[in-house]
Amino acid sequence: MLGVDEFALRKGHNYVTTLLNIETRQPVDLLPDRTVSTVARWLADHPGIDLICRDRSAAYSEAGRLGASDAVHVADRWHIWMNLAEAVEKTVVQHRAVLREQQQKDAVTPLASAVLESTDLEPPSPGGPRTSGRLADRVREQHAAVHVLLDERLSLRPIPPFPAGPRHRPPPRAGGHADELLVGRWSGRTSILEPHKPYLHQR
Repeated sequence: MLGVDEFALRKGHNYVTTLLNIETRQPVDLLPDRTVSTVARWLADHPGIDLICRDRSAAYSEAGRLGASDAVHVADRWHIWMNLAEAVEKTVVQHRAVLREQQQKDAVTPLASAVLESTDLEPPSPGGPRTSGRLADRVREQHAAVHVLLDERLSLRPIPPFPAGPRHRPPPRAGGHADELLVGRWSGRTSILEPHKPYLHQR
């Protein structure tokens, strides 16, 4: 009863074939490669092999057919489990769209609530623009700082964008009330996450 498997000396480049006595679990031989001719030649030179335990390699299958035509071929347990796991994963990926989804798609999950609390962000209110939260407070602080500088008779030109501003920082604006800036910034806008929210809620 012979176990046949490949072994990588350098994965993706150099492979050898290991031969194992299944009954004694002792190594029998180490072949310099994993080609059909090398394995078939070794099997032909060592008659009396009744069973070959191997993976699903086509090369080892052909080598056994040529070198030990009477031997029974069986798949080893490790490769059966590996092939089963791969088949299950492939099936799940192919049919993931029809798997049961969470019933409350529109509800905010506990994880999402925790993220909102930890980042001190507030979801946009459905009735109008955001007027509270960290971003709104920042706009008000920037607006007040600009007016302090203007009161000191500085022009807007030398005032740089505030370093803690949004990702695309506009130059500070002096006109209007701070709440007007909030309305101008968020009214009528939807979150860039909107198309992805069902998927996020599902996860």
